[in-house]
Amino acid sequence: MKNGFGKAVNKNNIIFTPETPCYLGSLTKQFTVTAIMILYEKHKLSLNDPLSKYFPEFPLYAHGVTIRHLLNHTSGIPDYVDLGLEHPGLTDKEVLKALIQQDTLQFFPGEKFAYSNSGYILLGMIIEKVSGQTYADFLKKNIFIPLHMNNTFVYEKSSQRENIAHGYGRFGNDSDYDLLTYGEGGIYSSVTDMFKWDQALYTNKIISQLIIKEVFTPGRLNDGSITSSGFDWGIGNYDNLTTYSHAGRYGGFNTYIKRFPKDRNTIIFLTNNDFKNMSLPGNALINILYDKPYSSPKLSIAEEMNRIYKSDGIDTAIQKYETMQKSKDTTYDYSESELNEFGYYLLGLNKTEDAIKILKLNAEAFPSSWNVYDGLGEAYMKHLDKELAIRNYQKSLELNPENLNATSMLQKLRKQ
Repeated sequence: MKNGFGKAVNKNNIIFTPETPCYLGSLTKQFTVTAIMILYEKHKLSLNDPLSKYFPEFPLYAHGVTIRHLLNHTSGIPDYVDLGLEHPGLTDKEVLKALIQQDTLQFFPGEKFAYSNSGYILLGMIIEKVSGQTYADFLKKNIFIPLHMNNTFVYEKSSQRENIAHGYGRFGNDSDYDLLTYGEGGIYSSVTDMFKWDQALYTNKIISQLIIKEVFTPGRLNDGSITSSGFDWGIGNYDNLTTYSHAGRYGGFNTYIKRFPKDRNTIIFLTNNDFKNMSLPGNALINILYDKPYSSPKLSIAEEMNRIYKSDGIDTAIQKYETMQKSKDTTYDYSESELNEFGYYLLGLNKTEDAIKILKLNAEAFPSSWNVYDGLGEAYMKHLDKELAIRNYQKSLELNPENLNATSMLQKLRKQ
């Protein structure tokens, strides 16, 4: 069963269908894994090859890293997201340059599991070095064309594609894909094509089942313990059934795949409207599939308040929130993060006074949370109300003495 809902592009009224190409985010990594394993099966590389074989410019501290470490997220290579490198148009060369300039790894290779987008950028570059082809061309020739994945491609700056999904934030703001990295991301695909991909993993069409078995084998750390991940795929259990899964998120895109190999069941959904928790609809769909009780994901109170805010203003939106909460309407999610995200959204629009009202409402609803006062402190700081900014950062620090942001902001404010 497959279906599409809503719009792929709002302004052109393009409908989202099962054939609509949508940015995959981290679901890209499973294709990077497969490309590496194609080269491995052809004896073009070894999983035990050191990083230095392909990137001799890395300092000596990184020479213990192998391809297997990169695949298993046990390399110790820092995630470029944590290094603050994200910006529109970011390229692999920029990431590589920054990684080479690091003083050390996060930990000794194989010591522990730590998700690293950087590691998969390096794998994408290794694919190019070994194959002599671009990452995009290699995947197209060896995976997309053989599987007739006609709506799947690696995004490139020169790409001129029509009818692809455009990304939107939770409140309808543009939040489209804007990086030029690959390996860790960069692929667009459709639900129909992703199902073709899923079914191919039960065959020998792209790589042999012996190689596929290794892809889904849990990683092993230096101390002999195993991780809950194979080569990027999360390995879990549902009602005594082994599952392989992954989720992706960037900008307004959220993606999800969960495979049940024993039954050959799969759940895939791709969205272009940002929301925070993919597991909620995913779990509901799984329980529906297996005829078990399920809970429908709650609607966003923040999105409903924003709808009212646009037409009737902030005070009416707050009044609606209070009325619905008092009526104990369980249709909506009234969690702290809902008001926090709405407040920060308004702050980003420079609607500072309105943002303060929302963040104050959050502090009243969740008075024991250090985070709500941290957010309110930031809003007052932007509003140039030094006294209230200090008061709220102090309150946040009282509730959480380890809040380094509050400490830093208080130091900054007191020097003014």
